[in-house]
Amino acid sequence: MNLQTAYQRTLVLTLVVKLALAFFLPMSGDEAYFIIWARHLDFGYYDHPPMVGWIIYLLRFIGDGELVMRLPAVLFSTLIGMGIYRLLKPLDASRAALAAMIFLISPVNIMDVLITTDTPLILFVFLSVYALVRALQRDQLGWYVLSGAAMGLAFLSKYFAVLLGLAYLVFFLFTPQRRQRWFGFLLLVLAAMPFVAVNVYWNYTHCWDNILFNLYNRNQGAQFSYKDVLTYLGTTLYLMTPPIVYYWWRQRGAARPFARIDFRLYAFAFWVPIAFFLLLSVKKTIGLHWVLAFYPFFYLLLALHLTVPQLLRTAKFMAWFTAVHLLIIAGLLAAPASAWQHSKKLYSGYVFLMHNDEVLAALRPYQHDFLMATDGYSNSAIISYHAGREFFVYGAGSQHARQDDMNTDYRQMAGRNILTIDKSPPELRKYTPYFARVEVRELKVRDAIFYLTLGYNFNYPAYHDGILTQIRDRYYRIPAFLPYKNCYFCDKYFAGASCPR
Repeated sequence: MNLQTAYQRTLVLTLVVKLALAFFLPMSGDEAYFIIWARHLDFGYYDHPPMVGWIIYLLRFIGDGELVMRLPAVLFSTLIGMGIYRLLKPLDASRAALAAMIFLISPVNIMDVLITTDTPLILFVFLSVYALVRALQRDQLGWYVLSGAAMGLAFLSKYFAVLLGLAYLVFFLFTPQRRQRWFGFLLLVLAAMPFVAVNVYWNYTHCWDNILFNLYNRNQGAQFSYKDVLTYLGTTLYLMTPPIVYYWWRQRGAARPFARIDFRLYAFAFWVPIAFFLLLSVKKTIGLHWVLAFYPFFYLLLALHLTVPQLLRTAKFMAWFTAVHLLIIAGLLAAPASAWQHSKKLYSGYVFLMHNDEVLAALRPYQHDFLMATDGYSNSAIISYHAGREFFVYGAGSQHARQDDMNTDYRQMAGRNILTIDKSPPELRKYTPYFARVEVRELKVRDAIFYLTLGYNFNYPAYHDGILTQIRDRYYRIPAFLPYKNCYFCDKYFAGASCPR
């Protein structure tokens, strides 16, 4: 079998494997949360820019099953594998096939089946670089515009797109005899600006939510931790894999990626974000998924850094490496319920995730007399996804995923009864001040215990003073240097009063 045929078969096989994973994996809390976004179509959302919400909104016209919702994640990364091959083929068809195959069979691709904000980010970052490569090769201004538009769409997916812009800036600054192409770079930036403007205006009219969350609220208490740095370095080694790192080190003096303009761009598009995250890890835990948008360029670089025999050995290792991941996932999915029963809370979480329809059936007798809530965004998102109607988040919640602040209006609940489902015994002090009477019941589903807190006659004024005021002061304190037009939270619950500064 020649390498071109092997590449084509790998493309089909990995697509089938990813479709199977997308079908069998249960819906995660983050995914369900983004599906809730799509039920409230908007130009922005509390945590991030809106792109994944827009994509899911369109998908819901087809259906809302796990496989349909995850199709973009399955297809986008497969398209990137094809793009890697196309970019490398003019250099060497064999190296192109091997590099694309290594990417396609890597955990970076195979495990990428969940629909998240990273899904469109990964695609548009790659498309932007793809278009810029064509612009540099052909000296056609239209490709610069396309690259900028793709970067703008990446920005509307997740703010890490800014790191791509930084990589471009460094590339143009430190690439000899490319300074005459600054006009093209200017066009690229201008093409991205309309997309940036959409996000800035939405934030201006929505409490600067994205800025407050990403720069302030989620970073409270951040401090130096060498463990976070070591974790990030370990994550990097895991994603690159030890054999590739070894071969890379052995070939460090042989390859000259900077001699080719396209490989020079790939190097900046990969190493600049990776270096930035290393600096950030000094005070922040770097999520494994944060770096995924930039890893396709690492696989592009392999084609020049590694010899053909090394690429072949890397492909064989990667196949076994990914097979181990798949066996672990298959084992977890096939494990009997008894495997989780050693921990009451863990088992309740398992039942809540895998048999949510039965949890909903057990709650049905309460639905006419009670408004339904949970204690946190993940539980609310999961049960809302399965129920087809929303369970709101009761209480102050956390700094994460506060979209519920937009979707819920506590003023309309005054005097109503509220049921809150929890996997742990509730703290009654969070309920008794805000209801005329509070009752706790245990609910058993497949021998898993859930706790129902039944609150009768909701006291909205007390909740306003005790919880909503606390939320406003903690999560909606807009920096004085940021002007704003509206803030839905302050306007809704504190009419006539501006947000705290």
